[in-house]
Amino acid sequence: MVAFLACVIGWASHFYGVNQTLDSHALRYRILRMELGYTQPNIASLDSLFSAEDSDDSIRKLRSRVTNYELAIERQAELQLQQQRLSQEQEALTQQLKH
Repeated sequence: MVAFLACVIGWASHFYGVNQTLDSHALRYRILRMELGYTQPNIASLDSLFSAEDSDDSIRKLRSRVTNYELAIERQAELQLQQQRLSQEQEALTQQLKH
């Protein structure tokens, strides 16, 4: 029973570490995607943020910046769609008035 419990705890800690690594890689990808549009990112400096001594505060700030950027892009796409629909509606109304 003790061996089984030790195995379960071992697997749980292993999966926690794997999940943290995947989360870190996902954030790196999102940062690169955000930064490539403006300047060439310095990958070495990005890697230093994700070293073994991760600064929770800097990671939190980066995560917030990335999230805000993604929300802004999403909102911009929604506004473009809304503008396109309004233009189509305006064109349809103009056509109706001509006839």
